[in-house]
Amino acid sequence: MSNPLDQFTPLLDAEWMAATLQRYLPECLAGDWQVTGCEIQHPRYKTYRLAENRERSFLSLVYHLQGRKLPSSIADQRILYARAYLGQRSHQAFAEAQASGKKAIHLAELGMVGWRFPDDPAMPWLAELMDSRRIPELGQQTVSSIEIVNYRPEIRCTARYRFAAENTEPERVVYGKTYADERGKTVHDQLSILQKQFQSNLGFVMPKALAYDLEHRTVWLEGLQGQMLTELDFATTLAENIPALVNALAVFHQLTPPSLPAITLPQHLLEWCKKAEKLSNAYPAIQPVLSVLLSELQQNRPEVDMLGLIHGDFHIDQLLVLPNGRLALFDYDELALGDPLQDLANFAADLYNYPYPVATIDQLVRQLFTAYSAAKQGQADPQRFAWHLRGQLLTRAYRTFIQQKSAAEQRIADFIALALRPWPLAG
Repeated sequence: MSNPLDQFTPLLDAEWMAATLQRYLPECLAGDWQVTGCEIQHPRYKTYRLAENRERSFLSLVYHLQGRKLPSSIADQRILYARAYLGQRSHQAFAEAQASGKKAIHLAELGMVGWRFPDDPAMPWLAELMDSRRIPELGQQTVSSIEIVNYRPEIRCTARYRFAAENTEPERVVYGKTYADERGKTVHDQLSILQKQFQSNLGFVMPKALAYDLEHRTVWLEGLQGQMLTELDFATTLAENIPALVNALAVFHQLTPPSLPAITLPQHLLEWCKKAEKLSNAYPAIQPVLSVLLSELQQNRPEVDMLGLIHGDFHIDQLLVLPNGRLALFDYDELALGDPLQDLANFAADLYNYPYPVATIDQLVRQLFTAYSAAKQGQADPQRFAWHLRGQLLTRAYRTFIQQKSAAEQRIADFIALALRPWPLAG
């Protein structure tokens, strides 16, 4: 069959989708609402390695729509989660959604099944979380606003609840993070265990775990005030914060972990092989360099004497600079036992996503490793770090593919080229 991406590509054009959804959304056809703008978040392309299964490929994504209510012309924002299928498969998917009682809409002309937020096929309680009067964990203080921070359909949703100052109560922010499964209970319990351990001023500040709501599968976290590290002058601010960052990371890695799943190096290698195979199927031209990269990763796989606590998703977007200069660390969903250098390599690989010269990022990566090695009294193995860094760059190439970012094929080739460079990086 032809490349499925040919059919899905128009659905990733925000301007085209704004005009197209105006023509097909039921509320627009009824004259109740008008689309004025569109932003696309979290596209994920699900593909299959076997050729006979390629027709099952689908694209899921979130459309953040700007619009206005009619006839009042009051500005209004809405979120639409959609899944796009090949051929006529959307008809079957819509029938299945209807049969299960899920509040779906069918945009047959686009091959799409959609859900209007807060309707979510895996989190039917989301609507209740958008009504603060129905959330006893928030107490008696009046909620002044509820803002969606991050919505990953059928996985999780993070909302920010703002409280205006009242009488003796100061202004306050609380985050509610709800999950499609029971992961929130695990996150709450693990974070509570880590917070009870002694932390020096060198360690990360962690958001306080307030409660876990079993009915809504939501962990409640106290908000922290500060600036995201990415909102500041990137290269300069990160360079200035590298000593504090690596010292805090070294302290974090020394904490006594709760009961956690282990992530071994052979497991990493297996996942990277699967990602490389899917990339090769989608872009045959890069298959030779992918083979070279996989061969090097297999031949140079290091050994780890002891696994320790790792964050599992450590990158610059997870860091907040507090008014006192300390760094706060968020998002503890991926805590695991693993090689601590995985966290450092994950952070380093993510820096190459930013629009700075490669030489600038190379310098920051060298500084990160040198400082972390010093914080660990020289116990950080540079070749093991390089192995993780190469694998993490392959992971960034794969994410570019499944998220179908602009100029995807060239960006994927660039990530693979970065992964094939020798370590230490040339100065």
